[in-house]
Amino acid sequence: MEINTRLKQIRLERGESQTQFATFLGIPQTTYAPYETGKRALPDAIKIKLSKLGINIHWLVTGEGNMVLNTPQTNPTLIEVKNDSWTNTKGQTSTISVNNDNLLVPILKNKVSAGPGEEWDLEDFTEEKLPILKRFVRRFPKEQLFAAEVRGDSMTGVQLFDGDLVVFVSNLIEGDGIYVISVDGELLVKRLEFDHFDKKLIIKSENPRYEVKVVDPERAQILGKVVGWLHHHPY
Repeated sequence: MEINTRLKQIRLERGESQTQFATFLGIPQTTYAPYETGKRALPDAIKIKLSKLGINIHWLVTGEGNMVLNTPQTNPTLIEVKNDSWTNTKGQTSTISVNNDNLLVPILKNKVSAGPGEEWDLEDFTEEKLPILKRFVRRFPKEQLFAAEVRGDSMTGVQLFDGDLVVFVSNLIEGDGIYVISVDGELLVKRLEFDHFDKKLIIKSENPRYEVKVVDPERAQILGKVVGWLHHHPY
């Protein structure tokens, strides 16, 4: 395994896209990408930044030893750890802690424009991230996990309510099911059925109040298949 592969391993452990990781390193994604593919040598300035993250630079360069240095002077956590506080109606304050058993999944804004296979820009995300257990999504590539907020009541039949957060795997299309899609620039969470014979995409809601839509696949951009969601019961 070469240094570029170990560099990618660090990024995946953080659960970040190339764009997000490059931003953390203070460089454009177009500058970072050749480092990960091995087309350009990793500069010492990047190695220094990674060492401040707690990365064992000897491991990065040679592949020997552990990825992180578990010493008092370094922080071995590859995922950015943040604590959130909240106050309930009785005035009691609690703290929610995110640790290395979790991934912080980026949450998309209401509208996205990136095409299939392209990476979203930072402005396509909210400032929040959804913490989820690694084991909950262990069979999916970390860099392809994203979250999106449900708007409206069109999916209440499967207990998806306004304000719920769905977790989806970008560019994953596995038959009929619930997907995050963009139709004419609008971000939607819907049940999709694929009519391969007539080359049509059938968009269904899980609420009888809404009509079934049949559209040309060229009008819809399938962002990925939903693999779970964070639900708060409205009743």
